[in-house]
Amino acid sequence: TVLAARSGTLSSRNYPGTYPNHTECRWQLRAPPVTSLILVFGDLDLEPSERCTRSSLLLTDPDSGATYGTGGT
Repeated sequence: TVLAARSGTLSSRNYPGTYPNHTECRWQLRAPPVTSLILVFGDLDLEPSERCTRSSLLLTDPDSGATYGTGGT
């Protein structure tokens, strides 16, 4: 994981290899007020499973409560 003041790269454990079973990655991205975050996904591979029980991606805005993507329960 590389983060800088204005840009950065996030990756899962062992990337580009597979990550261990039961791995959970969480990142909290913050920006100053009136600043936008632009997320670009260059390499994303989610394992298909019923109700996203094996792999999922969920983006959440804690201020508005808006969520984007699918999250397992």
